Amino acid sequence: MNKYNKGFTLVELSISSVIVMLIGLVLVAVFRGNLATWKWGQEHMEFNQKLQLAMKQVFTDIKRINPVVQTDTQGNLWFQGERIGDLYPNVIEVVDTDKEPENGGEELIFWHTSYLRPGEKTQVRLFLERDALMRETTDQNGAHARVVVSDRVSDLHFMRNAADINEIAVTMRIADDRNPKLAEVLAFAVHLDTDLVCVTSKDAS
Repeated sequence: MNKYNKGFTLVELSISSVIVMLIGLVLVAVFRGNLATWKWGQEHMEFNQKLQLAMKQVFTDIKRINPVVQTDTQGNLWFQGERIGDLYPNVIEVVDTDKEPENGGEELIFWHTSYLRPGEKTQVRLFLERDALMRETTDQNGAHARVVVSDRVSDLHFMRNAADINEIAVTMRIADDRNPKLAEVLAFAVHLDTDLVCVTSKDAS
């Protein structure tokens, strides 16, 4: 019986090295696959947040449209357009800037009012400028403010619903900031839950 421990042969060492290398390659491949999946998920999550923010801003702005509230000489509150002879409700203007009425308008102009502050109103304008969805406000004193709702936006259209005068359809195409090939078309409709609000079409000229 041999009293000495038997050492590894060259063949055994070579096989062990190959097995270790194969395991390493598998681990690297799995790591790279997981990293690519994580990056894909991160990019799409950020892009989805961008889509949701743009949709939420437009949806909320339109939903906030209310009749204009006025006070008479006796201090009574009236919705503008409510009394006989006062036929001027809060008007939402769908502005056609590309001279193609079939696709609706490219700008939306309306007034935000407050029941708590009768007579006070702020004009809101949604439109495209240099591939960005813009939100412009003008208060009753003429002070302007502009913010970018979302960049890389195209094909913005607002459409009146002929079957429902209180509904406005909105479509826009939004591209990802990092990957312009990644783009989504948002299409949704907003229903006005109020009367004394009139949606009209307007030619930009």
